Amino acid sequence: METSHVQVIDRALDIIEQLATSEKGLSITELARRTDLPKSTVHRILSSFIPRHLIEKNEQTNLYMLGYKFVEISSIYLNKIVLKTEAVPIMHNIASTFNAISYLGVLDQNEVMYLERIEQFNSIRLYYDIGKREPVYCTALGKVLLSQLPEDEFEELGKNIQYVKRTTKTITNFEELAREVEQARIDGYAVDRGEHVENSYCLAVPIYDFTRKVIAAMSVSRLDLFKAFKQEVVLAKMREAAEQLSLRMGYTKPK
Repeated sequence: METSHVQVIDRALDIIEQLATSEKGLSITELARRTDLPKSTVHRILSSFIPRHLIEKNEQTNLYMLGYKFVEISSIYLNKIVLKTEAVPIMHNIASTFNAISYLGVLDQNEVMYLERIEQFNSIRLYYDIGKREPVYCTALGKVLLSQLPEDEFEELGKNIQYVKRTTKTITNFEELAREVEQARIDGYAVDRGEHVENSYCLAVPIYDFTRKVIAAMSVSRLDLFKAFKQEVVLAKMREAAEQLSLRMGYTKPK
């Protein structure tokens, strides 16, 4: 059974590769010829992709081409690569300025996924692997990302979270989270004061792209962040860094 599934995937990838090289689309007959597959197999594979908009059929020409969903997936992937590349020097500057750790994260369902982590040499180590996921409700990154969601989406997500108390200051219910997220929406940034890791402080700001939508959040974290530096100093530097990265991602300020 496993071999059969692998075969189907392999054949599907052959078809996708052929469609990717075609400007105007390909017919079932041409796809069958290029992939050396029976027409019935090609048709079955194409039909399974169409409902998900991964492949589209031109009803006038009967030609098949890659659908908009492929473009969307590719765009998301490429944006993440560009985002990380552009973010690294800015994050190094943040980590160096505050002798701390800088994180770059995105919202992934009800969690924050870390895309990048830059740690200043000799800073206290609060290690998170790139790709690791953490709760949205007790992290500054999470609260900033939640603050950019439409109200109905935030409410649905927030009311379905399993709140786990990680420290004495962890948010444990939707009402508390809603207040924090609303404040983040008003302020344009969010703070974690020992909610995720005991005695660790973090400040996060949103990152925008060319559509002026939030695509990620960037933060700075260390155990004594607001004892070593005034919060307004940290905030000013983080806003400056966020603007630099947003501009590199194509963001333009409203006129």
